[in-house]
Amino acid sequence: MTTEATTFSTHIRGQDAVHKPFAKPTSLSRFRYFIEHTDWDEVILTHDEWIDKTCIVIIIAASLYLIPTAVAMLFLR
Repeated sequence: MTTEATTFSTHIRGQDAVHKPFAKPTSLSRFRYFIEHTDWDEVILTHDEWIDKTCIVIIIAASLYLIPTAVAMLFLR
């Protein structure tokens, strides 16, 4: 559905009166609508256990990746 509006400049009798339709919602307004009107937080809570396990795996992988660098910095000076 398209809603249209007529906008006028400060010179009503001038040639700058423009007829343009309202713009489509921006991504920010669509994101705000999603946050305010959906149950996204409840969906996340239903996947809580899976998210926790994924975060633990990411932390372990990052630690294993960075431990050799930390050891080299401490002992190979």
